[in-house]
Amino acid sequence: MIKPRNLAVLMQRLADLVSTTRNDPTRLTCFVCYHDADFSEVETFIRQFGEEFVPRCVGVTDQDSFVGSLDEHYIKSRVRDDCLGDSTVTILLLGRQTWHQRYIDWELAASLLEGPVGQRNGILVMPLPSMKNTVVLPERIRDNFFGDNGTSPVVFESYPSTRESFRAKLDRAHVSRSDTDRDVNNDRPLRRRDSP
Repeated sequence: MIKPRNLAVLMQRLADLVSTTRNDPTRLTCFVCYHDADFSEVETFIRQFGEEFVPRCVGVTDQDSFVGSLDEHYIKSRVRDDCLGDSTVTILLLGRQTWHQRYIDWELAASLLEGPVGQRNGILVMPLPSMKNTVVLPERIRDNFFGDNGTSPVVFESYPSTRESFRAKLDRAHVSRSDTDRDVNNDRPLRRRDSP
C-alpha cells in the first residue's frame, strides 16, 4: 500500500507534469486540498484543469513534525509555510469523507490565516463529480460560507465543465481573498481527529 506522503508526492509529480505543458504567466498558484480516498477523481481533475493553474498538492500527513504540537497558531503557520507555500487560492475538492478530516481542517485554517507576510488564500470549494453536487461541508467552511450573495470569503461552485468555466471560478476565489468586506471566521479550534 502507498503511504499518504508518497501518494501526495505522486499527485504533485503528475501536477508538475501537466502544469508545465503550458507557459502562462497569468496562472495562479493554488493549493489542492483533498482526501486520499478521492485520489482517482483528484487525479482526473489535475489532468483536466492542471494547465490552468500552478498546483501544490502535498498536504499535511502524520509524518510532519508539527502534528503533535498543541499550539494551534504554530500548526497553522507551519501548514501555511510547509504545504500552502506561495499559493494564493486553496481549491477544496469535496468527496464523501472530506468534511470530517482533521488535516483538511488544518489546511483550511492555514488558508484562512492572515499573517504579517501575506494575505489569506481565497477558497474555492467544488464537489467532485461522484458527489453530484450533494455534499456535507467541513465545519470551517460552514463558518465562512454565507451563500452566493457575494459577501462570503468562500466561493462554492459546481464542478467545472470547461477550462474557461474553471478559470472563471478560480478568478472569483482569488478576488475574494482581498475583499475586506468579507469577514473571515477562523476561531474554531483545530479538529484533533478524523471521526465526525
